[in-house]
Amino acid sequence: MPNSGNANKTKVWLSLWSVYIIWGSTYYGIALAIESMPPLLAMGTRFLAATSILIVTLGIKNGWRSLLIPKTEFFNASLMGGTLLGVAIGSVALGQQYVPSGIAALIISALPFWIAIFRTVDHNPPSNLSWLGVIIGFIGVAFLLKPGSVTPLNGASTGLMFFWAMVIMVGNIGWSFGSYIAPRFPMPKNPMISTMYQMLTGGSLLIVTGLATGEKFSEFFSATRTSWAGWTYLTLVGSIIAYSSYVWLISNAPIGLISTYAYVNPVIAISLGAIFLHEKISVSYVFGGAIVVIGVLMVVTIEIIKETVTSSGISRRSEPFAGNFTGINSLR
Repeated sequence: MPNSGNANKTKVWLSLWSVYIIWGSTYYGIALAIESMPPLLAMGTRFLAATSILIVTLGIKNGWRSLLIPKTEFFNASLMGGTLLGVAIGSVALGQQYVPSGIAALIISALPFWIAIFRTVDHNPPSNLSWLGVIIGFIGVAFLLKPGSVTPLNGASTGLMFFWAMVIMVGNIGWSFGSYIAPRFPMPKNPMISTMYQMLTGGSLLIVTGLATGEKFSEFFSATRTSWAGWTYLTLVGSIIAYSSYVWLISNAPIGLISTYAYVNPVIAISLGAIFLHEKISVSYVFGGAIVVIGVLMVVTIEIIKETVTSSGISRRSEPFAGNFTGINSLR
């Protein structure tokens, strides 16, 4: 069915480019939102608002019974939502109060490095060249976070910025782990329904955590127009379009291909941060960022080439890539 294969490849690349561009810009959107909104409440309400839109849209389009899923799928989607959205996005929102958006994006771009570590623990280690890329990437991260490389935001000390950069990194480990194990568990077949339940869980977790740590809805509703603009963009574009695309890609594309967003997003995030947020870009910033991107590029490219050459068949996750993508498996 060549037409079906071509249509699927087109959908893959459209989804991938939406993740490339939109997710690169969400760091800017988060910066705008948390300018006057409590970070966790801003992200939590963003996801619950997007959930409400999806419930109404899917219910009207497919019937309300289509929203019901088996308990196992609900549990798995909820676990993904709590990990990817609750922990990872929550840490980014908190961290971006003090860490420049471009640095946050570069830390998040380390996803392939953590995937390599999970593979090793799972008795499926990557190649030695891939490990070289991991080491190079972590050297770049260390270079970025050394004192004097980056100017902290909101008058924070270098130590405080470093702490929150580490928090973002921990959140990224959670995101990487969730992405790595997701294909092993049954999820809702409709990616929009999966997205809906993930955002419901992640959003609820963020709101509960925000209220428990002293954030107030009165501060959320009294936010500036700029913050509301960022929040609206994150809700409609970042949550519904980009995250739904990512959820679909996880089940339909090799994670090696998906991971390529990790070296596209930082370029967009750094550019927007410099132009609109006036974030300072020093020589050390550029040098460290370039090292990180080179490391990510090495890991992803080497693993894709290796799998393309050595694979004797097409795995479940690479079946949609019949033709030009034959033989490309996930990183796991």
